[in-house]
Amino acid sequence: MKTLNSIAIEYLLRNDSQKNNNKSEDITKEVVRINAEQHTKNQKSLLFQMYDLEEQGEYLFV
Repeated sequence: MKTLNSIAIEYLLRNDSQKNNNKSEDITKEVVRINAEQHTKNQKSLLFQMYDLEEQGEYLFV
């Protein structure tokens, strides 16, 4: 039979692991969001670089 102390310790450990799990899920979501933002910035940067190259090419043929 479990004592009140062992039940309390199991409860605290279970709640602590759930809190840590939620924190790790939050961290994972934040990392995914940051990676998506960085990817978008890189794509915009690449687009601007291509646009600049296109403009430079037009000046060469003028």
